[in-house]
Amino acid sequence: MPKLLVVIGITGQQGGSVANLYAKEPGWKVRGISRDPSKAQSWTAKGVEVVKADLNEQESLRAAFKGANAIFSNTDFWAQFYNPATREKLKPGQSINEYCYDLEVQQGKNVADAAATVEGLDRFIISALCNASKLSKGKYTGVYHLDSKAKAVEYIREKYPELAAKMSIVQIGSYMSNWKHFGKPTKQADGTYRFSQVGSGKTPIAHIDTEKDTGFAVRAALQSHPGKNLLAVGSMLSWIDAFKVWCEVHKVPFGGYDEIPIEEYEKSTPVPGLGKEIGEMWLFMDEFGFTGGEEGVVHAQDLGIPCPMTTLEEYLKTD
Repeated sequence: MPKLLVVIGITGQQGGSVANLYAKEPGWKVRGISRDPSKAQSWTAKGVEVVKADLNEQESLRAAFKGANAIFSNTDFWAQFYNPATREKLKPGQSINEYCYDLEVQQGKNVADAAATVEGLDRFIISALCNASKLSKGKYTGVYHLDSKAKAVEYIREKYPELAAKMSIVQIGSYMSNWKHFGKPTKQADGTYRFSQVGSGKTPIAHIDTEKDTGFAVRAALQSHPGKNLLAVGSMLSWIDAFKVWCEVHKVPFGGYDEIPIEEYEKSTPVPGLGKEIGEMWLFMDEFGFTGGEEGVVHAQDLGIPCPMTTLEEYLKTD
């Protein structure tokens, strides 16, 4: 009898990658969770069961998790951040970043509360990130989309030790698709190209083809003993080196890298709250590293399990 893997957020890049791999994995069947199953109908043709559940409703999660041997959990800070209706829900003096933080923390708790009730659950894989506030000793407290995911892990360890004993963490690197969104290289009068970003640009950053390769990292976690803290990464490159790769792939001359202050980055970002959130993240990672110096973090490829991750060069050549 095949094992059941329940995938949260099957219509997203992370969940979709995991579901796509395990829909073809011998000995497994996949159940995908979506708030709107009508948007996930293409999965049924791949043999994936799609059920309706909402991360804000524990009862729906309990029903969706029933019979699961393994669960892949990931929550989305940005869905509500970019939803215009969210701003109407803010309390007086509350920023949208703080609202999305509170919501994602609660969703992470809801997932944990529901998963802890599942009889026969063997493994719990959670997509999470490091706690920037804690690891920077309070220097960087505005990277809400990192801290919210870390809080879910802390909650599980504190409240559900039995679930924590079945848990492994997968930290997803910077989406390679971010090249399309966060500051594009600009052509100079002399024909060279320059790239601007917050931070020195010298610290190695994890980059991953999220849509393609998240599934491989999750498979590595599932095939290993629980308790792993994996970094899902295809290329570990500083912004300067990543931009050099971009120039080589596009066959244009590298003109250099410009460090810009976070205030300037904020002004150039039209979405309120986004510039500070992302800019502070880059400052944190520039100073403390992508995973903040956490002990015990290993690359998914280092577990001795097939994990064919896409390099940034390979991604850019096909993008």
